[in-house]
Amino acid sequence: MFVGSLSRLDDKIDAMLHMQLVDLARLFTKRGKLEVEAGYHAHYDETALLMTVSQFWWDYPLRDKTAGMKSDVYLRCLGSAWFTGREAVTDYLHYCGGVTYPKLANSLFALCEDMRLERICRTLRPGMGAVFAHRHHILGGFFQHKLRTHVSKGEMADAFLLFVYGWFTGKSWQSETFSSVQGKELAARLVDLYALLEQVEEAEHTARVAVLCERIAETLFPWLERDAVAAYFWMQQGSGSEEPLPADYKGELKRAKRLANDDVLPDQEGERQLPGQERMPTWHRETSDRSPGLLRFELERGARTAAQGSAPREGDAADQALAITQGRSQRAQRTGAAAERRQGHSVPAAAGHGEGEVAAYTTATWLLPERPTAAQEDGFRRLRERAAPLAKPLQRAIRRTLEQRRIAPRGDRLFGRLDKRLTRAVTQELPRLFYKKRAPVPQLDAAFALLVDCSASMYDKMDETKLGLVLFHETLRNLRIPHEIVGFWEDADRVTEQEAPNLFQVAVDFGSCLAAGSGAALMQLEPQQDNRDGFAIREMMKRLLRRTERQRILLVFSDGEPSAANYNDLGILDTHEAVLQARRMGIEVISVFLANGTVHETQRNAMRNMYGRSSIVVPNVEGLHEQLVPILRKLLLKSIST
Repeated sequence: MFVGSLSRLDDKIDAMLHMQLVDLARLFTKRGKLEVEAGYHAHYDETALLMTVSQFWWDYPLRDKTAGMKSDVYLRCLGSAWFTGREAVTDYLHYCGGVTYPKLANSLFALCEDMRLERICRTLRPGMGAVFAHRHHILGGFFQHKLRTHVSKGEMADAFLLFVYGWFTGKSWQSETFSSVQGKELAARLVDLYALLEQVEEAEHTARVAVLCERIAETLFPWLERDAVAAYFWMQQGSGSEEPLPADYKGELKRAKRLANDDVLPDQEGERQLPGQERMPTWHRETSDRSPGLLRFELERGARTAAQGSAPREGDAADQALAITQGRSQRAQRTGAAAERRQGHSVPAAAGHGEGEVAAYTTATWLLPERPTAAQEDGFRRLRERAAPLAKPLQRAIRRTLEQRRIAPRGDRLFGRLDKRLTRAVTQELPRLFYKKRAPVPQLDAAFALLVDCSASMYDKMDETKLGLVLFHETLRNLRIPHEIVGFWEDADRVTEQEAPNLFQVAVDFGSCLAAGSGAALMQLEPQQDNRDGFAIREMMKRLLRRTERQRILLVFSDGEPSAANYNDLGILDTHEAVLQARRMGIEVISVFLANGTVHETQRNAMRNMYGRSSIVVPNVEGLHEQLVPILRKLLLKSIST
């Protein structure tokens, strides 16, 4: 369903919602590389491995938008992907091309098939009922207004479609809408079609729905004067599956994995032996049996054979021993060590929800800081003087908060010093009337990593960013907090199909960060070429995880525009996933965007989509203090033991 002008998914992207839709679509279709985009209507194309959600839902609040888009995914990926017959769809669309009112015929078929698919989805997954109910609540209110408009204008084809939708979903629109002569006549004709509509809901296959829709359309065509105007429902070419399942199918929905090669072994009895291959001494007649045995594996490589991979067999006494071994191996594969070994040294350009077909692979090259020149030291000195008035309030606010936390007593104790709040002895059954003083904490147990976007889009923001880096460096150095400053970019000139080299320039490392004058090397950070933010965050996450501090914080200085080879479209999603991954590992991630001027709302939304609420967007460094202090205060207090 579509109403309004087309809006690309990237224009109003919600990273978390989009990833949820991709996960659901791939889960239901069993297609690991299926992509989700926005389109005029919800549609599933198995050949292109693409599913589109209707952009009709974009302008609704988040709760309504989420329910609407999820219902689109349910109908297309659990319904159309398994139970809609592609051949039947093709034949019916060919029929639509030769009728008087093709738009009405198409919309009627799409509506009836959706109602049949919804019944199937509710049967297979009863938990989907709440989402579908929310969907019909939204559509019911919208269609009720449209129905009055179509009846008043005499657009009876559109009114008929909306009334059929109301009949399927239990909406009582007839009494308040069909007061005109045309409305009463349409209501009378609909009574004769109820039997056909009931058969649509109970249809086992799409072909049966197509036959019923043809009968309904042929009944209406002589009475109508013109075709439908609005395409509220639409069936597109390529919808459905080549081998659809019947509506009463109760088995498991699964697809066979495609092999990497497409060769076929000759169909011959007994053991398959290549020419010139020596027969092993351990061979005996039992090994020539091609029936499925106890050890059966999911093959991703190999040759196609006629052997049935899912044939049943009788159990035996050895099953229990194998089950124990298999269970242990599965637990071992879920450990972090096993996952790290499987990942290897290099990872795809966009992990997780990134591009599945990207040929380029990212590699990390770390560059050590060079000795600062006299000009760089002089530039750093000037920036430090500018940042001094801003650093003092920041340090003072953090120190005051930490001192208060260090000396604040711990109340509600069972023993210790008697508290002044004695009314609890009467009002509470088991009062805690004592308190104890805190032991002073010598220093913060925290480590910071400052990751700096050195892409070409930062050319007009790098000066303001360097001032912010100096502010952080001086603040952290005076508070004796270990930190590191690293710039990152991708060398676009050396990107090939096999490698996408990413460079990491270490300006200040953990070993020398607390020394006087250690920040002059950050003046070497300059705008370069591309930026792959998700990969850079994952690399810094690995470095921070080696630190022994209790609290680890990653500050990302960026303009929120990830752009690299085969990375532009899904860069925001990949960055958001990297941020979530770091936070799951216990690393707090905060984005800092120093705009060096006016901040646009689109920039705030882009940063919020990637980093959530922990995103700071300010026009200049002077406004950084107000937003940064509350976040740092909350995070640093976690590093003090209670």
